[in-house]
Amino acid sequence: MVGTRATRSCLALAAASLLWVATPARAGDMLRLFGEENAGTSSAQFLRIPVGGRAVALGQAYSALSTDGAAIFWNPAGMMRSPGRSNYFASHVAWTADIDVDYAAYHRRGQNFAQGLMFGALRSGDILRTDELHQEGTGQYFDANQFFVGASVARAMTDRFSIGATLKYFQENLDQYQTKAFLADLGILYYVGVGDMRVGFTVRNFGGDIRPAGSPPAAPDGYVPAPEFQSFPAPTVGAFGAAKTWDLSPKLSLLTTADFNHPSDYSESFRMGGELAVRRQLFLRAGYETNRPEGGLAAGFGLQVERHQLLIRVDYAYSDMGSFGVIHHISVDLSPLWRRPQAVTGEGGQP
Repeated sequence: MVGTRATRSCLALAAASLLWVATPARAGDMLRLFGEENAGTSSAQFLRIPVGGRAVALGQAYSALSTDGAAIFWNPAGMMRSPGRSNYFASHVAWTADIDVDYAAYHRRGQNFAQGLMFGALRSGDILRTDELHQEGTGQYFDANQFFVGASVARAMTDRFSIGATLKYFQENLDQYQTKAFLADLGILYYVGVGDMRVGFTVRNFGGDIRPAGSPPAAPDGYVPAPEFQSFPAPTVGAFGAAKTWDLSPKLSLLTTADFNHPSDYSESFRMGGELAVRRQLFLRAGYETNRPEGGLAAGFGLQVERHQLLIRVDYAYSDMGSFGVIHHISVDLSPLWRRPQAVTGEGGQP
C-alpha cells in the first residue's frame, strides 16, 4: 500500500515536471517559453492581481502555502489541507489610481474531496472621457469594470498528496465593449514527510486567446478600419515552490517559503518570504520578488484568535509598486473548527 502511494505521488510529480518543461512557444498554450520576448502581449491582467494579505506579505511565494481561504486563487489543491471543514475568506485591495479590487471565496472539504466557489471584482469608478480635441475631458464619463467567478474541486490522492482544478469565467466591461473568456487553473500540493515541508505546483489562467466583442470604432478618413478586434493570449502563469516551518522555541517559529514564477508574457522571477509566528497568534512577515524593474518588496502582519471553535485570522500587507506607489491589502479568514464531542459521563465516570 505504501509502495503504491509512493509510486502514485512520484508519477504525479513527474507529470508536473513534464508539464513545466514541455511547453511549446505558440499562442494559446498553457505557458510560453521566452516570456520576456512576449512582454505586454497578454490580456486580462486583472486576473494576476494577488489576493490575501498573507500571500502578498510573503512576496507571493504561496503555491506551497495556500491551505487557507485563498487556496482557490493560488492553488486549489490546498483546499484539502485547510484547518477546518469549511472556510470563508474575503479580501480588499486599494489598488493604484483609486481602483478597488475585492475578492471572496468559500470552500468545504470532506475526507477525500473539496469544493469551492470564488468571486473577484475590479471597480474603476467613473473615468473622464477625452479625445484628440478635448484633452481635459469632454464632460462625459465611462467605466472599466472587471469580474470573475470560479468553481473549484480538489481530491486527496493520499494523506500527503492532493490535486485541484478551477474553472472560471472572466468578463471585462470597457465602455460599450465587453471581453469574455473561460479559463482554468490546475494545482498540486505534496507534503514531503520532513516536518511540515511541502511543495506546490500551479498553472493559473490558461485557456484560449481572448478577443473583445463587437466591432472596432470607426477609423479617421484615409484609414482602413479593422474588421474585428485583435485577440491576445490569456495571462497564464506557472509556479513551483516549497515551504517549511522551523521551530525556534515552544512559542516561536519561523516559516520560510520560495517560489519560481514563470509568466507567459515576461521573464521568470524568484519569490521568497518569511513569517515569524509568536504563540501562533501574532505573525510578522516580509517577502521579495526578484527581476522587477522597480518595487518587489512586501511586508505585513497577521493576528489569529480562536473563539468558540472558530479560527479567525486578519492579515494586512504592504507592497511596493515603484512608480505606482504603495498598495495596501487586507483580508479576513474564518474557519469553523470541528472537534469530536466528548462523551457525557455518569456516576463513577462511566459513559
